[in-house]
Amino acid sequence: MCNYIYKELSCQHHYHLVESWCPKYIETERRCPPTIVSKQYWGDDICAACRERQQPSNHPWAKLIQRPESRRSYCPQLSAT
Repeated sequence: MCNYIYKELSCQHHYHLVESWCPKYIETERRCPPTIVSKQYWGDDICAACRERQQPSNHPWAKLIQRPESRRSYCPQLSAT
């Protein structure tokens, strides 16, 4: 089994970071179920997605990026002119 570190951030998001790969993974490159060998709580840190929501980008082109507002698919109508 591969050894993982469970890292939880103050925004309640978490990551599984690989501490070491097992011999089976090295041969097959197929991931094993994670075996958590240590848990870390990073109380002063938040993930990049939450950081962006708290402090929106002030780059001029950021307003031009169309991000989906819901899970519905986005299909723009193209006009043939």
